[in-house]
Amino acid sequence: MRNAILLLTFLIALCSCSERSGKTGLEPLARGLAEAWQPVAHDMKLDIRPETDGNHVTFHCVLRNLSASEIEVDQESLPWNNADAFSVSAVAANGMVIRQNPVTAPAVVARISAPHAPVALASGESKEGKIDVGFMRISDIPHNEDLLILWSYALLKEWRSEAKYALSGVTLLASSKATTPVFTTTKLNSSFNGTSVPTQQMKQDLRDAQETLEVDNTVIRLLVFPWENRMPMAVSPDLTNPDSRPMHISFRLVSEHGTPLPLTLRVQAIWIVQERQIWNGTEIAETVGESNGSSRDFLVHDGPQWRSMSPVDVVLTLSDGKGAVHWLAARHQRIGAVE
Repeated sequence: MRNAILLLTFLIALCSCSERSGKTGLEPLARGLAEAWQPVAHDMKLDIRPETDGNHVTFHCVLRNLSASEIEVDQESLPWNNADAFSVSAVAANGMVIRQNPVTAPAVVARISAPHAPVALASGESKEGKIDVGFMRISDIPHNEDLLILWSYALLKEWRSEAKYALSGVTLLASSKATTPVFTTTKLNSSFNGTSVPTQQMKQDLRDAQETLEVDNTVIRLLVFPWENRMPMAVSPDLTNPDSRPMHISFRLVSEHGTPLPLTLRVQAIWIVQERQIWNGTEIAETVGESNGSSRDFLVHDGPQWRSMSPVDVVLTLSDGKGAVHWLAARHQRIGAVE
């Protein structure tokens, strides 16, 4: 962790020019580090994003199974059940380093944790939890400047063995003095079946969308592959910039237990969310492909022109035979490139 902090301090100095131009130097640095950071545990990935009310900071954690098979972990070892077991440091734009408060020996840290129990994550499935930053012993952080939070967690344990997953990453904690995030929209249509949806309510629905949905006693998940066509025959508005090509989104609705999907289920709209941007489309084609009674495949052309390998959240708006509207999400999906 110490070597990583020294490297970050050097990189932050290189990014200071962006601050002078009116942009936060740490924001692009955080994105770049998040992409370049090589996790030790390739089968499991932990994403952490901050949530703040101006004074109190909470970390929202998303643990995802990246392997091709199911993984069972011990509930007691989940990251949000052991916040004090994280190794954490913070780095400011001026190079200042904030480390965890040491535990003075022979102090004994008492913890009431979750009981031991198996928690199964299917391939691509995720579990979520929240951490109060104060429990990480790094609560004395300033609220008037942006910080890079460098964290690692090495206690996630397999249920059937003593094997453990070492997780690490970088999270940008924005200053409470910064402007409240505002979603900018590349393309937006907030009307469903002729009924207008208030913009604020739409944003809240996107934030609250779950990764599983139950309709007519069928549990449904969303599998997503956002991608850009970089093959030579693909037309690009700017041949010098491959990311100027519009994104395509292939996605599949899957019945979690192999039961038939409700025949009345309809996909009304798709939403692609990246940081402060939202793209919305309603031109969705259902493809034949490998679709069957327990799954259905779809394709969206001419999506937003966003940078490949950057992460996005994909949210669907669906309706059932009773006219109810549902929201289904697949979060932290990286834009692929087909070459």
